[in-house]
Amino acid sequence: MRVSKAFQLCLSVGLIFTLLMTVVVSMPGLTITTYANNTTYYVDSAAGNDSNNGLSTGTAWQSLTKVNSTTFLPGDKILFKSGSVWTGQLHPLGSGSSGSPIIIDKYGTGNKPIINGNGLTGGTVYFYNQQYWELNNLEVTNTSASAGDRYGVKVEAHDVGTYNHFYIRNMYIHDVTGTNTDALKVTGGIYVLVSGTAVRTKWNDVLIDGNTIERTDRTGISNGSSWGNNDGAGNFEPYTNLVISNNTLNDIGGDGIVMRASINGLIQYNVVNTAHARDTHYNVAIWAINSTSPVMQYNEAYNTKTTNDGQGFDCDFNLTGCTVQYNYSHDNEGGFLLVMGSGAKRNDNMIVRYNISQNDRARIFQFDSSYTPLNNQIYNNTFYIGSGLSTSFTTGIGGSNPLSVKNNIIYNAGSGGYLVKANDVYDYNVFYGNHPASEPSDAHKLTSDPLLAGAGSGGIGLSTVNGYKLGTGSPALSSGVLISNNGGKDYWGNTVSSSTAPNRGAYNGAGIVLTTPNTWIAVDDANVRDGTYATANQAGTTAVTVDTKNDLTSYKRDGYFKWDWNSYSGTVSNATITLKPITVAMSGIQNEVALVSDNTWTEGAITWDTKPSSSTVLGTYTIVAGTPITINVTSQVQAAMSTGKKLSIRVYSTSPVHSNGNVSYASSESITTTDRPKLTITP
Repeated sequence: MRVSKAFQLCLSVGLIFTLLMTVVVSMPGLTITTYANNTTYYVDSAAGNDSNNGLSTGTAWQSLTKVNSTTFLPGDKILFKSGSVWTGQLHPLGSGSSGSPIIIDKYGTGNKPIINGNGLTGGTVYFYNQQYWELNNLEVTNTSASAGDRYGVKVEAHDVGTYNHFYIRNMYIHDVTGTNTDALKVTGGIYVLVSGTAVRTKWNDVLIDGNTIERTDRTGISNGSSWGNNDGAGNFEPYTNLVISNNTLNDIGGDGIVMRASINGLIQYNVVNTAHARDTHYNVAIWAINSTSPVMQYNEAYNTKTTNDGQGFDCDFNLTGCTVQYNYSHDNEGGFLLVMGSGAKRNDNMIVRYNISQNDRARIFQFDSSYTPLNNQIYNNTFYIGSGLSTSFTTGIGGSNPLSVKNNIIYNAGSGGYLVKANDVYDYNVFYGNHPASEPSDAHKLTSDPLLAGAGSGGIGLSTVNGYKLGTGSPALSSGVLISNNGGKDYWGNTVSSSTAPNRGAYNGAGIVLTTPNTWIAVDDANVRDGTYATANQAGTTAVTVDTKNDLTSYKRDGYFKWDWNSYSGTVSNATITLKPITVAMSGIQNEVALVSDNTWTEGAITWDTKPSSSTVLGTYTIVAGTPITINVTSQVQAAMSTGKKLSIRVYSTSPVHSNGNVSYASSESITTTDRPKLTITP
């Protein structure tokens, strides 16, 4: 029988379409099924079934085994049902293509789908030599009784040349038991790497955005490369279009965010709270190494622990053009910025500008003792060192290159000093507060009050630092020196001219009218005590005592304070609480302050048994006798303006048990009126 060419063509097309639709390849112990591209697959751990086709919510697959045995094609989507839970590793196969990535996401309402590694070694979610993927909206965890080589998400390219487009977004990654060792600095939350030495390999177009990462060891987010040594020896194939943005990291064992082996890499709009929480080695909240022109901007880093580094930010070895700008660094035990580099491990053309540092400890800048970056520029930053702190401005300065420090405001209410080389250049800076003998010479220095709107009043959040704007009449207005290629804008986005003199400090707007703050003394304050005192009211004394001895009954005491500003009807641009510690039993005691939502308690009736509970932690403070602690409550006061204009806090000790952790704060009955607990509202 003769068959027409048209019919033959139809048969051919049909055969090709059939092959594209379903191809089953059987191998011992494994069946790999490939479907047509641009197909959406559904996975439901409860109601799914692996014998289903997976093409609708009603015919969803069930297991990770089914997903992992499928090679996906460009444009495909793999959707996991919200509220579902899987145990094991997610390792789907295949790659997308330019313009048609493979997308993993969730469907339905409720909590993010959970992938629980349950202690497995490696990545709980893992990709190997796969590109053009987008990973979204999963919850990932991987805990074990012992430390190990574990990750939330691990993406690896091995000897493949240039691999493209890997996006990791809106993931919740938590409780990953990695290794807090100095040798393996990459276990933890998200790790994107290049391995192998046979083929020069790099990643292009990597985005890690909007993820929340908590309690991971050792690292939160990092990348790495076997072709990543930027020492000029030719073994450098940097990542391109690498962006780490909008991520929130809390309670990280070691380093928060580490960028390696990149060119023009960008770290921006991230928040890292409490990095270096467990590792005993050297860690920083946010840093770059072995890269060309990395930029760290619009980030907040705070509460980084220890002085084994312990800074908010770091420009490390083998860098050129490291830029640190528009960041807010506060309460980091190791300080604001670590600057490394020595010998061949250079760190040149560094720019540090328009940053705000508040109450960073130990040192603002720590340099390698044998090296200062070539062509460095530190300008138009505002540094606030609070009373009672011994923060040094610079430590470790060495080498022959001069340090350039211009147009900065250094508000030093503490006792720390400066380490200055003979050829360092300080010019047009404001030095206000204490003036140690080591304060550098500066041909155009100012020592008068810069009239900050609210020095020391910054809270948690990039937008809480309006207290570092300059008031009308500030000597820092329009009195700085022109800096070429100045970035064009200040911390708040105000224009910085290329032709007229700028302000000094991180603010370049017009002077603002400084309004007189409104102050209220606490209307109720008392401590409560457990054990045999649990039903006893202990108010009415001149002090509120806080103590912890959790293993001994009748010794634990918490403090409660309440304010009422019902008479006030103005605006709230800033609000702070000030508590004055009168006596402190020993050095190093830490107290935590938390919001109390129930304002119905009174100091004449409150007891341990009737005390209201607390919720949001407002801050943790190392207590020094005679040095007030300042708690930013701007957002809480703003919210309370429409809900009763009352605010209560609980103060409690976080010092270890068996310790003499007694702290007494001046109460509203204190005979020294200036010591009484205050709420200050700035309109």
